[in-house]
Amino acid sequence: MERGLNITDLSAYNSSMKTIHTPVPVLLVILVLSGCQSMGPNAQRGTATGAATGAIAGWIIGHQSDKDGKGAAIGAASGALIGGLLGGADDKDQAAARQQAIERAQERKQKAETKRRQLISFGKSVDDPQVLAARQKAEAAEAELARLRKEQEDAIHRAKQIKEFEDRERRAREEARRLREGGS
Repeated sequence: MERGLNITDLSAYNSSMKTIHTPVPVLLVILVLSGCQSMGPNAQRGTATGAATGAIAGWIIGHQSDKDGKGAAIGAASGALIGGLLGGADDKDQAAARQQAIERAQERKQKAETKRRQLISFGKSVDDPQVLAARQKAEAAEAELARLRKEQEDAIHRAKQIKEFEDRERRAREEARRLREGGS
């Protein structure tokens, strides 16, 4: 008698053994399909999510017809395919948007360089961006200093005015007191 397992003997397994072994092929499909390095992150995520969702839905549908494993495998494969396609489309859209942003930045840089060269050709001075930024910071600090000095001068002038008015008030009150007391 030969040892081994005949394919026709697989039908002899009871449904509880099928249920135990069903997750293994599903997990293998998920791992194989989600590990593709040539796929973008959205395609990988879509494949894994689609495979898991499809496997669960396939298992539920297959369970109704006593074909849990087959339903889960078909569901996982279908879900992985649809999820991978949708995720791949998202990856392409994102890559195109990144490329457009790079091209716009290069275009702005080229325009700025062209403008700088035009200014130089017309004999106008062109500053280094760092020098320009440092000059702007210095000018801003000088403007702040001037504003603070003006505030200080105004405060000193105000204090002098207050002191002068208080002195005038004091002198007027003293004069009024002297007159009330009958003196000259």
